[in-house]
Amino acid sequence: MLLTIKKVKELYDISRITLINWEKEGLITPVRTPKGRRRYKKEDIEKLLGMLEEKPN
Repeated sequence: MLLTIKKVKELYDISRITLINWEKEGLITPVRTPKGRRRYKKEDIEKLLGMLEEKPN
């Protein structure tokens, strides 16, 4: 399932800036629409969140 930035915010309370920073860091790669808009795979978001929760402080 592909999610818009707005939908990611609604479901996971992750900001647009955080998503873009993760993209710059190579942690997540969005799918681009023909108009260049970002879409995120739900499973990629959930996998990344799981990895971040497991990471020790």
